[in-house]
Amino acid sequence: MERLTGWRAFLAMWAGQSISLIGTGMYAFAVGVWVYERTHSATLFGLILFFEMLPGVFIAPYVGILADRVNKRLLMLYGNVGMIAGALVVLLATMHNHVNFWALYPALVIGSVFGMLHGAAYDSSIVLLMPEKRWNRANGLVQLGEAIANVSAPLAAGSLLLVLHIWGLILLDIATFGVAAVALLVLRMPDVPTPAAEPAAAGADGAAAAAGAAAEPAPKPKLRDQLTYGWRFIRKGHGLLAMLSIFTLLSFFVNIAVVGATPLVLSFASPAQFGVIAAAGGAGMVAGGLLVTIWKGPARRVPLMLTALCGSGVFIALYGVRPWPVLVAVGQFGFFFCLPIANSMGAGIWQRRVPAESQGRVFSVRRMLAQFVVVVAILIAGPLIDHVFKPLLTRHGSLAGSLGQVLGTGPGRGIGLLFVVLGLAMLITALAGLASPALRAVQQTEPPQPVPGTEPQETESPATAASGT
Repeated sequence: MERLTGWRAFLAMWAGQSISLIGTGMYAFAVGVWVYERTHSATLFGLILFFEMLPGVFIAPYVGILADRVNKRLLMLYGNVGMIAGALVVLLATMHNHVNFWALYPALVIGSVFGMLHGAAYDSSIVLLMPEKRWNRANGLVQLGEAIANVSAPLAAGSLLLVLHIWGLILLDIATFGVAAVALLVLRMPDVPTPAAEPAAAGADGAAAAAGAAAEPAPKPKLRDQLTYGWRFIRKGHGLLAMLSIFTLLSFFVNIAVVGATPLVLSFASPAQFGVIAAAGGAGMVAGGLLVTIWKGPARRVPLMLTALCGSGVFIALYGVRPWPVLVAVGQFGFFFCLPIANSMGAGIWQRRVPAESQGRVFSVRRMLAQFVVVVAILIAGPLIDHVFKPLLTRHGSLAGSLGQVLGTGPGRGIGLLFVVLGLAMLITALAGLASPALRAVQQTEPPQPVPGTEPQETESPATAASGT
């Protein structure tokens, strides 16, 4: 059977990974509920996120090196196998009534490590399969797949958990990994091109020395240099460091808001209204992903990316203005509508600026920082809410007579103030990006050369895609 190439190969890979994301989301939901119901310990529950996120911070540079040296389809297959192994360990640990909960955490670490391996290969595979004119659409599909998983996984898991129990959902997750693996087996992924060796400098003996040096193999890069390559590339890349800094800051603000959203909404809305508000966010994310997928997007991605980021800040601020469910639902929809647009445009910029043979190491730095910021934001958010913002807008709080006249006072109003502050901080950060010459010029350099094995630049037809190795 002839393997799929080009756009058709990406669609097969995307479909498999999107189904797997839904299974993983249900699995994560089920494990969290199962642990909390049996321990009623927020600490043990929080450790689930800790062990799922933190290992990636430490292994990301090593995973990036692998992603730049090994065929990405093979790495994704290895990642699927490793995540299946981690899920099987969790399955065995949950089959006993008297379980040692600490046995779960090594399994979560295994899944995290192989998930990072899979993610590094998946993130950097798009440029190997298609030309730049299709990247916006492909990135939009990636965002759409994540949106569908974010919406459907908790809803499905909440219902299926009553019928299948945790063991059934774990087995269902393993089955979706199998679907993703089958999708990978039917496509052809080009190998990462090997960068040309740098010419040796001529010594005192002139041409003879140069000829002798040319005959010798290029020295093997040191591991330390390979581990720091991604950071050095970003630091020297025009505008990339500014872009990374902006997205890191915004991720920090957003993840504080994620922690505060539930107590904010439940301070004035019923659980049923909270469900409607959450569904509005899912609808916004699907709509934004569909928009980027259907519309190819502009050739210059920076203006749209920063506009979407500004919109995200405005909509986050809406959460805290007044305790009205409809207003918060509008903010929820708008924020999640802007998110896939900003992420898709940002991904396209990174794909354009980073050569295919370096994307594994460079993108792993982004993934490492993203996971680290999530952990830090979650650790900070609780004390920030409970001990700083909540007391400010109580009935007799220090800001009750000033900002309390606008935002109101009482339960949840201090958290509302936090959301207004977070929204303003996001808006200021995005506007600073608009004012940054380095960020505005991030697309002005020439893109990397097309990778052998991708579709020709002048055609849209998948049938004309050249076969890879």
